Amino acid sequence: MSRMSRPAARTPEDAARRRFALWAGLSLIVLLPLWWIWGADLIIAALRPVAGGVFRLFGLTGAIEPMAGGGWAVGTHLTEAGRPITLPLSQEALRRMMLGFPLLAAFMIAPPRVERVWRMAAIAVPVLCLVFILFLVLAVWGDLAPMLSPDLASESLGVSVRADQPPLPGLLAQVAIIGRYVAYSVAPLLTALILWATLNPRALKALVAEIGA
Repeated sequence: MSRMSRPAARTPEDAARRRFALWAGLSLIVLLPLWWIWGADLIIAALRPVAGGVFRLFGLTGAIEPMAGGGWAVGTHLTEAGRPITLPLSQEALRRMMLGFPLLAAFMIAPPRVERVWRMAAIAVPVLCLVFILFLVLAVWGDLAPMLSPDLASESLGVSVRADQPPLPGLLAQVAIIGRYVAYSVAPLLTALILWATLNPRALKALVAEIGA
């Protein structure tokens, strides 16, 4: 038991949770700036062709052009007054949706650690990439849905484009709009937590042993 955890920790499980939180927090402080400035952009660029192929399966053109200031311009089949609508996605938005990578890395660094870290990484990285692309589809359609159904959009979305095409079915539009918020907010953290708990059950058991008792 560490000196920092000894005074306040009442049980070994409590000490383990404090150790985990301390290591994960410190690791995230180091990893997050490096990932935001450098690492995320490399993965985003590498996944652009894959995302284009997946986009075609979900009613988009599959065309993705890098924008001058960073980010993607995503091609759609929608038009406004006969002109094609291209949806811009900022680099910051793309980075936000990739926060699962540094979050999971911080969880992996914190004890109790998984025994086969490279095996965990080999499984986790493809899953995180796939989840990023699937939630990116939700984010794109979450931005397009208000253009098709402006009455369903909140004022915070600031929709100024009205597509020529008919509205989406009500339920589908609501799912897309809600999915947009999920993709940009809770999805990275939730994905990292689920992957860590699935691939490191020993650590999960150690940290929640007292709670489940």
